[in-house]
Amino acid sequence: MAKSKNGALQLTIISAEALSLTKTRLVKKNTYVVIKVDSNNDQITTMDTENGSYPSWNQKFLIDVPMHVKSFTLEVRCKNFSGDHIVGSARIPMSDFVGGYFPCNYLQFLSYRLRDRYGERNGIINLSVKMMSANYTASSSIPTSYSMKTTGWNYGATMGQRLTHGVVVGIPIQNRY
Repeated sequence: MAKSKNGALQLTIISAEALSLTKTRLVKKNTYVVIKVDSNNDQITTMDTENGSYPSWNQKFLIDVPMHVKSFTLEVRCKNFSGDHIVGSARIPMSDFVGGYFPCNYLQFLSYRLRDRYGERNGIINLSVKMMSANYTASSSIPTSYSMKTTGWNYGATMGQRLTHGVVVGIPIQNRY
């Protein structure tokens, strides 16, 4: 049986800004982030109990990302007396940090707009991302031949059809000249 090629992503969930449960009710405490890479690989930050609508986690994760994964989702959640609520989520395209813009092991600091369940803006999440180098192995099942070739490619951009809530995603386009 052939092994699937994976990449290793170092993801640090730094903080969030301007979180609210409703338009008039700010988040008071107990926020955390759920990282969803594929259907069976969710990871969770610790709970911030003190910083209200401006939580801070500064928590690092090392995530094995299958090569077929095009994006991952970050859900900021709040736990209060009435239950567990999704405050906002952001779908992060892998093309934002894989595919030739930056070399492997290049640390990038990024911010993404969070959207609530109705698609309305609800805060910002701040994170850092580093795609690990070709010689990184987290376990024996991850091959060491992971690489990104960029020669001969130009990069264009396209706007999502309300699936990504207006996030611009870079798409590689082969140069025919």
